[in-house]
Amino acid sequence: MRFTSIASGSSGNCTYVGSDNTHILIDAGISMKRIGEGLNKLDICFDDLDAIFVTHEHVDHIAALHTILKRYNIPVYATEGTIQGIRKSDKKNEMTGSVFCPVQADKSLCVGDMIINPMTISHDALEPCGYRIYCGDKKIGVATDLGCYTDYTV
Repeated sequence: MRFTSIASGSSGNCTYVGSDNTHILIDAGISMKRIGEGLNKLDICFDDLDAIFVTHEHVDHIAALHTILKRYNIPVYATEGTIQGIRKSDKKNEMTGSVFCPVQADKSLCVGDMIINPMTISHDALEPCGYRIYCGDKKIGVATDLGCYTDYTV
């Protein structure tokens, strides 16, 4: 499994997690151009992406989502609250045909050869979450903007 932070911070967040067979983004909070440049450094393009997982609806986590979804049919996974927040931010109704897949904390799902387990986090958003990702014997957790952490988070 490969993990690369394309951007991290208050100006935008985007993380790539992938295997030989499966490629996902966690958040898309920078420009589509910058995300594309980050993917290109990994010899990956938007057409290779199997999914985008969103942690929460703040702009530094979804800035490029509208643009990406206008051009590519990539499923977007997020909690119901986050999906509502994303749809509310879609002032021009550009994502009406987009595929949103609701997730729930502690209910695992599979994308390709990865198992993704959403987890509740503390943050001032509608229904934020982090993600634990498993692929074979490798695992990684991505949790951004933690208001605080608990034994559950750790």
